[in-house]
Amino acid sequence: MASYSIHQFSQITGLNKILIRTWENRYNFLTPKRTATNIRLYDDNMLNKGIKYAVLVENGHKISKLVTYNDEDLNNLIEKELETSKNNDTKYNLYISKFIEATLCFNQKLFNHTYTLCLKELGIIAFYRSVLIKTMNKISILYLNADITSANEHFLSENIRIKIGSEIEKEQSKKGDYAEWVLFLPENEYHDIGLLFTYLILKKYNRKVIYLGQNTTRESLLQLNNGNQTFLCFLNTKRTQEFSEKLCSFLNNNLAKSDVYVVEKEQLLRKDYTNIRSIRSIENFIVLLEESRI
Repeated sequence: MASYSIHQFSQITGLNKILIRTWENRYNFLTPKRTATNIRLYDDNMLNKGIKYAVLVENGHKISKLVTYNDEDLNNLIEKELETSKNNDTKYNLYISKFIEATLCFNQKLFNHTYTLCLKELGIIAFYRSVLIKTMNKISILYLNADITSANEHFLSENIRIKIGSEIEKEQSKKGDYAEWVLFLPENEYHDIGLLFTYLILKKYNRKVIYLGQNTTRESLLQLNNGNQTFLCFLNTKRTQEFSEKLCSFLNNNLAKSDVYVVEKEQLLRKDYTNIRSIRSIENFIVLLEESRI
């Protein structure tokens, strides 16, 4: 079982350290183990409870009462909040808490149940934007700090990949007079959930897609360069500025007949390119599809 420092516990639950210590002293809020140097260490069960406590307190419940509840009581309370809450942010946080619990405990049944409810309640776009991305960011924090194994991260990402793939198969695109979209990730890039979601959105908007996926060499794109394709890739923020500029210069110079779109979280494209445009959000992408013939 993994262990988490108070700093990591705070990052995931959203509770500040002073509040955690105050609750511990005043309400017997969890009882972390202590190292020889008196550093607090929290386990997976404590992290799961902490996430639930944080969400419920945010929605008006008293921590003094919550700490007296067992796991079943807490889960029932969360289910009730999901059924009655009218606040979208509350629903997002409650679903995130469930996905994190499923990931840390490898609970397939909880994952499937939460996914089904989430999609029914929020729809695929709100699920991706407001629940999935935030869940994956929190899991990434734990993984990058070596507090969980790659198995936890793989459990989440592979289950999501399967679910999105299933949604793609359900979409029956109508024929439209649009260019084909070529979707790819650059060399040595393997995190393709965003790219798969882009595939799903394109099918919903009746676009044709050539899906090249992970680790696509830039030279291989030249085989598709006949002016009838629109290319799209994701740029990871961990990539260096030099890598980003070399890739974009290659795309700009060698795919001059085509439109090229790069999805980026930060401004990695600092030069002006004649045929490359940046996409920063789902909303930005959907507007593009609705307003253009590409």
